[in-house]
Amino acid sequence: MEVMEQDILNNTLKEIADGHVYVAICNMRNYAMHNSIGKWRDELESLTSDYELMMDYLGRGIVDPDREKIHHRISARLERCVRNIMLHNKTQISPFYQEAARKGGDVVLEIEQLKAELEGFVSEQAMLGLLSDEERTAKSREIYSRHVGQMSVFFHRVIVSPQWNSSMRSQMTELLSSPTIDSFDAQVLVSAITISTLNHPDEQKTLTLVSVYRDATDMNIRQRALVGWVFASAMGDKTLDEIASLCDDEDVAREVADMQKQVMFCLSADKDNQTIHKEIIPELMKNQDLNITRFGITEKEDDKMEDILNPNAADERMEKLESTMNRMEKMQKEGSDIYFGGFSQMKRFTFFNDMANWFWPFFMEHPGIQDVLDKVGNAEFLKNMLTYGPFCESDKYSFIITMKTVFERLPASMREMMQSGYDIGPVVSDADRNSGAYIRRKYLQDIYRFYRLNFHKNELRNPFLDERYYLFVVNKAFCGTKVCDKLTELAWFMHKRQMNNCFAAIAKTIISSTKDELDMDYVHIASFYFFEYKKDVEKAYSVLIKPWEDGLLNDDVTGLKMLGRVSLVKKDYEMACDCYRRLQEINPDNSNYALNYCVTLMKLARYHDACEILYRLDYEHPSVNTTRALAWALMGEGKKEQADALYQKLLLQETTAPEDFLNAAYCQWFMGNVRNAVQYFSDYRDSLGKKPLASDWLSKEFENDIQMLEANGIKSVDMMLMADIVEKNIKGTGSEDGQTIL
Repeated sequence: MEVMEQDILNNTLKEIADGHVYVAICNMRNYAMHNSIGKWRDELESLTSDYELMMDYLGRGIVDPDREKIHHRISARLERCVRNIMLHNKTQISPFYQEAARKGGDVVLEIEQLKAELEGFVSEQAMLGLLSDEERTAKSREIYSRHVGQMSVFFHRVIVSPQWNSSMRSQMTELLSSPTIDSFDAQVLVSAITISTLNHPDEQKTLTLVSVYRDATDMNIRQRALVGWVFASAMGDKTLDEIASLCDDEDVAREVADMQKQVMFCLSADKDNQTIHKEIIPELMKNQDLNITRFGITEKEDDKMEDILNPNAADERMEKLESTMNRMEKMQKEGSDIYFGGFSQMKRFTFFNDMANWFWPFFMEHPGIQDVLDKVGNAEFLKNMLTYGPFCESDKYSFIITMKTVFERLPASMREMMQSGYDIGPVVSDADRNSGAYIRRKYLQDIYRFYRLNFHKNELRNPFLDERYYLFVVNKAFCGTKVCDKLTELAWFMHKRQMNNCFAAIAKTIISSTKDELDMDYVHIASFYFFEYKKDVEKAYSVLIKPWEDGLLNDDVTGLKMLGRVSLVKKDYEMACDCYRRLQEINPDNSNYALNYCVTLMKLARYHDACEILYRLDYEHPSVNTTRALAWALMGEGKKEQADALYQKLLLQETTAPEDFLNAAYCQWFMGNVRNAVQYFSDYRDSLGKKPLASDWLSKEFENDIQMLEANGIKSVDMMLMADIVEKNIKGTGSEDGQTIL
């Protein structure tokens, strides 16, 4: 029955959005006859009366110049009424809302009361400076204990507050942007508004976040507001003019795009955690004979036998350990949430039973950690680490609470060091810690932990679970704004991070919204999307060929690379050759372009031209790929002995590829060494592994290389016979698994 009632309310919201106000009113009147709607019954009756009066005026032919405004106003009132009834229902059945209502005191949120508390706390803090040290400590604990408790009440009161109006928005914006209140208090309230509107859409709460982002001067407050209104916009069901206008600012669009990248790093937390546990930690464990100290990495006492047997072992271990640690540091600097795996196990403390505590910026005066500080004492080490360490705020609380049980188990020397003011130095510089990007990243990690680990997580609308929400840049809320200008950059970011679904979603948005088929962002993304994701070579070629014909790819490296690749697959070797020749002209020092150019030359049987370039490459940029290409080109020129020498060299390498056996077999065959050729063909089959192949597997290889075979006088009958000889050689002359071949 509850599901049916919820469907009625959701359908009513849809009718309002579609402009069917009378149908929506009828739905709600019928709903009210069978269900409790609390104090919203009077509002519904008033709305019904106002709308029927409006219809009556129109029916009598009365002209009302304000009719459109009144209709919009009634629609908005009705939507707020329906959403308030939905919230009323949630407080009856949802443990999350029941807890919020209980902790919020089931009292209406009053701005004046909130303002008095926030400004009063600032005054009380200022008065502490007039007290003696002993009095200050006791009074400070009393003030913070009362205030943090009161802020929890307001936090939960915001969660269950009914739909706000424009007046509430204006007053809350003014309060949260005011320099007369504590920044930490404002940050907690911004988070409360965010959780409230993400879980139960409220247009005015969303717009409050927009206004706070625009008006506040404190970077921490602004970044929290940004995260809130961006997610709320994606999770809402309408486009808001204020947000569209805001996103026409280049700086705002850049922040939204950067936030999109940071959200994707949050979503990779589990994957990154696996990398750390499977690859990085085991490597660190191998080097337990090294000590990590304040002065760096040092060795334990030398193993005399190891010095004799392997004198380079110590240096090798040191290099390996430093490389492993640098890898983790690089992951962190790029934006990976490398601490999620470890700290996710530390969110079961009673401290986190209060939802507000998930969002408090870390401060040593928080009453929830005073018992820890009493046990640890004046631990300046902890204070410095938590101030400068690269942890999000909730992880800092997790860490210090964990110290309550860990501290007494530490060696006395370490406890003394922690209490003596030992300075680890700033792990994160002040410039980084105060930047918008860093603040936003850490806050996203906090909010990600809340949605992943909170006791009520299954009841919440989680913005990190649905692609429509976490991939917000393609949401209609940002359509037509400067955020769209960042889509190409974000598409390549998704591709690099192997987030294929996200790349495809952004690519489809770019393709569907771009009218100019010669726009180079469109050409790059569309050709890559069709070629790599849809495997539609012809479509990718059609996207590229027009800008090529119009001369737009002459200096466009990305477009030339794509057209070269597509042309090779299409076997349009002339076009591929033109592309890679031009790429080589643009970047003469790029050996990969030169190598690909040589491949296309060989596809056109221009082996002599290819050899001239490959000789130079082999001298300037020697590599196994260059050797492979040069060997093939020499074979094409008829210089079989020279080619064979290179193939023998390749077969001795650790990096031998299966194709090296195949090509060496060709070379032996062309030289008339059939027995050797058969053996190399057999080796090629072995190098492919034990996976079953079609009976004509070798014949298909011959088809792929028919140009080279025919150029060296190999006829069709030779190919058929060779395939049979190899097959016989692989199976054996008389038996297979002990069975006689008939």
